[in-house]
Amino acid sequence: MINYNDLLKLNPFGLKKRKKDSLFFSAQKKLSIFHHRNSKEYKKIIDFKFSHFKKVKKLEMLPFLHSKIFKSYDLKSTNDNLKVFNSSGTSNLNLSKINIDLKTSLIQANVLKKIIFEFIPKNIDTIIIIDNEKSFYDLKKLNAKKAAIRGFSQYFKNKYFILDKDYKLNFFYIKKLEKKLKNKRVIFFGFTNVIWENFIEILKMNNSKLSFDNSILVHGGGWKKLENKRIKKQKLNKEIKLRLKIKDVINYYGMIEQTGSIFMECEHGYFHSSIFSDVLIRNYNFKLEKNKNPGIIQVFSLLPISYPGHNIVTEDLGVIIDEDNCKCGRNGKYFKVLGRIKNSEIKGCANV
Repeated sequence: MINYNDLLKLNPFGLKKRKKDSLFFSAQKKLSIFHHRNSKEYKKIIDFKFSHFKKVKKLEMLPFLHSKIFKSYDLKSTNDNLKVFNSSGTSNLNLSKINIDLKTSLIQANVLKKIIFEFIPKNIDTIIIIDNEKSFYDLKKLNAKKAAIRGFSQYFKNKYFILDKDYKLNFFYIKKLEKKLKNKRVIFFGFTNVIWENFIEILKMNNSKLSFDNSILVHGGGWKKLENKRIKKQKLNKEIKLRLKIKDVINYYGMIEQTGSIFMECEHGYFHSSIFSDVLIRNYNFKLEKNKNPGIIQVFSLLPISYPGHNIVTEDLGVIIDEDNCKCGRNGKYFKVLGRIKNSEIKGCANV
């Protein structure tokens, strides 16, 4: 299998195309073979369409699953103390089921830490979570939102939740935190639509502004709901900076099917793949598209061991800009997400 200890010693954005392609393809093929051998359901699906995948020599030729498959099949490659995570809810309440064991969880946590601290300072010890405390401590129902909150917050010593049990902003508490954390750099974190609907819009309605100078807000998910309200990225970022008086707003792209190997947005507005992840773009016939041509996003991860979520075609549209030459200095492919495929099912992973 993959030597994760060696991978974790490397800079997640330190390998150029030639070295990364060789390493990544080899690891992806090992994962495909591993899951094919250990998951009966995955084997049946793959044998139907990709019967000769063990002979392929290119990443784009390895077998992939569509993200919807996790709503229909209980896919797992081990039975060792599994915890089942669900998508947070969809329009027809048909939830994805992701089986995660301890080994996979630990790898996800270590990789996530390496990735996020390439984008935010390592000396920040405080996080303000734009959600309620139940999202952190209630482990009866494990879903995408809880996984994201627990994943990001575990690296910070001090945690503060600013929404009450009814998802209403606690004005008194946030003003108290503003005073308590004065001159201290903090991280704000939350799902995009929750940040807008339950925090920023409330501040706007009350003509209120806060002052968290030099702090950073990290967010992801929930864009579908904001698109329906015609709230674009530029407007969101402008209002966040105005209402909180913070320095940076960082978006991330990720999904419950590939927890841990997220794509963070750099200061130039592009999502970046790391040595633990990769991305391809396909057209509607699933033929590979060249850089700068938009199409369906296919995402790869080296992290899923307990379930076959390592190679997934999504319901999102995007475009790869280029590789290894972003002005931010990070190696790897960098890309933009253009939105959902028209008429695709609304993804509810950020719905409250």
